Amino acid sequence: MPNRFHLAGETLSRLGSLRWLRLSGERHPIHGFQQVPFLGWRFDEPDLEKLRLIEQAVRTTFTQVDWRIDTSRRNWLLAPSRILGNSDNPAASPAFDERVNMALQDQDFCLRALTDLDAILRTLDELITAHKGRMQD
Repeated sequence: MPNRFHLAGETLSRLGSLRWLRLSGERHPIHGFQQVPFLGWRFDEPDLEKLRLIEQAVRTTFTQVDWRIDTSRRNWLLAPSRILGNSDNPAASPAFDERVNMALQDQDFCLRALTDLDAILRTLDELITAHKGRMQD
């Protein structure tokens, strides 16, 4: 069975060619704790239609924690709101790493967020399939 990184890359690649992809959320290889899940990527050609589909997936998926998409930099980031905070350009802020480290202490949060991320990716895959089907009609 393909791993989560492969599935995330495959799903996002259906929207367009990816230049970069990073996924956090697996178990720490040495310490064994669940890491805070978030997904970062960069399309070769980002556009509003791609963003609209991703936002729709986040908005329509039942999640246990609140999720946001940060497009303030060239790499887009899908992450729980808890680690993004409220500042402009949240992932570039030194506070981002601090919030991630604090969230690591809440393993229940990490597990719930990981379940959410899987659900969001499934919804996105379904939306892409539906969208491509409408474009062929």
